[in-house]
Amino acid sequence: MSKNAEQKPSIPDAVWAPVSAGVLLLVIGLLGLATHQPLLFPSLGPTAFLQTETPDQTSAQPYHVVIGHVVALLAGFLAVWVFGAADAPSVLATHDLTAPRVWASVLAVALTLLGGLLLRASHPPAAATTLLASLGGFPPTIKSATTVMGGVLLIALLGEGLRRLRLMQQATGSP
Repeated sequence: MSKNAEQKPSIPDAVWAPVSAGVLLLVIGLLGLATHQPLLFPSLGPTAFLQTETPDQTSAQPYHVVIGHVVALLAGFLAVWVFGAADAPSVLATHDLTAPRVWASVLAVALTLLGGLLLRASHPPAAATTLLASLGGFPPTIKSATTVMGGVLLIALLGEGLRRLRLMQQATGSP
């Protein structure tokens, strides 16, 4: 094995990943504050986690991030429609879990997994996006979908820059 192949990046993972993920989410949060849009939401945390801690995983790549969350959001909206859960209160607001929301969540996760497998776009954090939709955190509206996808596109773009930077550092052993 060559000397370069044995070198580790000079920034330890225990520093790189938390700082990078924090900066990534801070930028998205600040953009959300500036635009008065909730661009920062729970499923972006695990996405940032994958992009910064395990940049070599395919599920951290932009295609998987974007398509995974698109499939998840659509699956969540479809499941809400199938079970008539749109009229049920949001679990996140009322802390009251209703049967339509449970059934919508079951279908949404199953459809998200199926869509991810069929499109070869597995992205585990997307399961959180589909649950946010099925449990009422993201109402099935164009405005909600646009806002969610804005956050997803931001993390895909910004996270990809950090992901590639880390992969280059790991390959060369430089800071």
